[in-house]
This record gives sequence, structure tokens and C-alpha cells, in this order.
Amino acid sequence: MPKFSVVIPNYNRAQKVKVAIQSVLDQTYTDFEIIIVDDKSTDNSISEIEQLKSEKIFVHQLKRNSGAAVARNYGVNLAKGEFISFLDSDDFYEKNFLEESNKLLSETSTDVGFMWTGVRYHYKDRTYERAWTPPRKKNPYITFLHNLQIGSGSGITLKRSAFLECGGFNENLPAVEDTDFFLRISQQYDYVNSDKILMNVIKKGDDRMSKSFEKIAVAYNIFLPEHFDIIDGSKILQAKFYYKLMWLNFHIYEKERARHYYNKIPSELKSIKIKIVKYLYEILPLKQASYIHQKLSA
Repeated sequence: MPKFSVVIPNYNRAQKVKVAIQSVLDQTYTDFEIIIVDDKSTDNSISEIEQLKSEKIFVHQLKRNSGAAVARNYGVNLAKGEFISFLDSDDFYEKNFLEESNKLLSETSTDVGFMWTGVRYHYKDRTYERAWTPPRKKNPYITFLHNLQIGSGSGITLKRSAFLECGGFNENLPAVEDTDFFLRISQQYDYVNSDKILMNVIKKGDDRMSKSFEKIAVAYNIFLPEHFDIIDGSKILQAKFYYKLMWLNFHIYEKERARHYYNKIPSELKSIKIKIVKYLYEILPLKQASYIHQKLSA
């Protein structure tokens, strides 16, 4: 039984997936299996993958295109490893990713369920490195509500038992299923993280699995109400999340719902920026308002 199962969901990345797989095969820590779940690709991904000969590689193709959440859950259900590492098919590991992950997770207490490392982002014209350690609040869940970012969902490593106990990714969400999952797992498990840059995320082109604001808005409207009891106990969290729900709902033309969330932002925390953003979405066409909003947030 391997220590690590690296789950790689793939959809139409025939020219990139081999780089991701090879970065796992090149690891200094070798007790792993690679589970590739192809999400019914229409290109030659499968034939490209089959060129890599290794008894560590297991390839499975879904019967229909179902999305990254389904592919990841499917991969975990097939996995035999104690630890699960997720890797998107256009990203790649540094050679010591699994070695460092094993050191961190093997030396932690049983209440630790997941971890992440520093990330190097590759853009067309530059690279950018980020190692994120959130300021600790009274527990992991509150920490994540205040600082909901972990660098990249690709490159996260979890204890398989923790992933299964928390129910995996919500396959009914059209976007941000990783955000929903980490809010859920942080209610039951603690985390560790490394500031070493061990993960590479490619940000080139338009083929990355990016989610539109419309899909994000629908997803937030589904899962975030589960956390309102905690959010409503903190004015800072109210300002953070109700502002986000406000502008997201403007993106799906739910103006009354957007105004409702605007009204829930504490009056003393309604900054000039928040008021301007609401005004923009009220009077301008959506595309124009969104463009100015993004410029204000840059």
C-alpha cells in the first residue's frame, strides 16, 4: 500500500498532462501511486498519457464529462494511499514536494488533516512566488473564514481518512468547490503548512479551469448560508462576506438579493469603496461595472 496517492484530474490537456505526471515520477520520495482521472477528454490525452510507462500510473476515464469535483472524488475513492495529494494536469511539483509533505504530515498529531506549501505562479511574462501562513485565530475554522486562501487547490495534501470523513468535494457546486470543502474540513481538522516553494501553477492562456463570476455567485449562494451563524457574530466577517455576496449577485442580475446583502454590511464598515462598487452596479451595464470594479480591486 503506497504512502501517497497523487490524484490528477485531466480534461483536454494532452500537451501538458505529461509534464504534470513526470514531475511526480521524478520525486525524491518514491512511495506513491498516480491516479489519473480523465474527464472524458476529446483530444488525445489518453494516448499521450500512455506514452509514460510506469507501474505507478493508473488511468481511469469517466463515462461523461462531469467536472473537476467529480474527477477528484472518483480518484480518491480509487486511492490506496494514506495521504492524498491533488495536482491539476497543467501544474507540476518540485522534486521534493512529496518528501517535504511526508515530513510535515507524518510528524503531526492526529487532529491535523491537511497541509499546503508555497506556490510559484507562472504567467506569460513573469513568475510570482507566494508562501502563505494565515494569522491564527481561535480555531482553524475561524482562521479560514478570516483568511480564505490557501495558495492553490492544486498541490493540497490531505489525510485520506479526513477527506472521506468530511464528504469530499460537493459535486453540485458549479464553482469554488475547494472553498466549500476547506471550510468544512477546517471545522473538524487542523492544518500545517510549509513556506517552501514546492508547487508550480501555470497561469498562461485561457484554458485553465477558471470559474466565471456567474458560477461563483451561484455556488456562494448555495454553500455560504451554512456559515451565516458564525459570520453574523463578527462585524469584520459580515463586511467581508456580505460585500462579496453583494457584488457576486449583481453579476447574476439578482439585484434585490445584492441590495439585501449590502444592507447587512455594518454601517460603520461600509467604506467608500463598497459604496462606489454598489453604485457602479446599480447604474452601469454589468460588463462596464465589473471592469471598473476589478480595476478598483487591483
